[in-house]
Amino acid sequence: MNTMKRIGLATGTLTDYEINYIEQAIVKAVRPQLIGRTLMPTRTLPSAGSTQYTFYTENDMSQAIISMTGEEQDMDLVDLTESHVHVPILSKDYMLHWRDVVKRRDAGEDLNTQFAENAARQVAEEEDRLIITGENTAGTVAAWNALGIQGLATATGRNTQAAGDWDAAPAAAAGAPYYVSLAKQLIRADGHNGPWKLILRSAWYAQLENYVANFDRSLLELTGDIVGGVENILISDNLYTAAGLITNALLISIEPGNFELIMGADITNYLAQLPTMNYQGKVWEAVVPVIKRPTAICELTGLT
Repeated sequence: MNTMKRIGLATGTLTDYEINYIEQAIVKAVRPQLIGRTLMPTRTLPSAGSTQYTFYTENDMSQAIISMTGEEQDMDLVDLTESHVHVPILSKDYMLHWRDVVKRRDAGEDLNTQFAENAARQVAEEEDRLIITGENTAGTVAAWNALGIQGLATATGRNTQAAGDWDAAPAAAAGAPYYVSLAKQLIRADGHNGPWKLILRSAWYAQLENYVANFDRSLLELTGDIVGGVENILISDNLYTAAGLITNALLISIEPGNFELIMGADITNYLAQLPTMNYQGKVWEAVVPVIKRPTAICELTGLT
């Protein structure tokens, strides 16, 4: 009688090399998509077990005084306002079939990481939407529940600037460079002086690529002059208002102290072999944006 062989459970078990290969593929898949992380520094929590983060906002003191002796007292009592945000888990599951693992191993091929990469991209897209928009509740797109978290475009207290003809020639005192400069003035008036980032939907970015003959430059280059270079103009179609309406553009000042990305766990891959011998994977992270100074944001509305 022939001895029965363990088929699948033994041969389908992933090696350390294969697990590492999947994780590297996930990192490569998400890296180009994480626009939001370029907008704010990261603060790491002790672990993913932290479900809530507490932070404090402050009001500005009164104006300083000038004297010859410096002996005058001018003390303000400035209250720190305590705020709390939930730290949610963003996740997406995928499946890896054991027979595909064995087949590719026998053929000397690398694993098929397509499903893992796809799941990772979904998590990255959710992270960017969480950072840039936060939760929207109604409107022209379906409501998106983010536990009441505010993003850059939905932060209470942000500046707004009405705009108009986005791709008009700047010589007409209109167009992107003009409206971005108005937004910049509003943010500066609140005490923020850059560095600057301009976030646009892809359709509005495309209009900036139009050439302006009398300036011998594109609108993209002219607008880039306002924000410190075209590399500071970013594309994201995750711009929505709290009411779920499409937001045209967002100018932000990213000096330290304005915003933070609170991270309980960076993008991570979890794998578990099921009784079916297949692997269930989960790409997940624990993050939340914190908007400490909403006046460092200006939403440009009404672009045409």
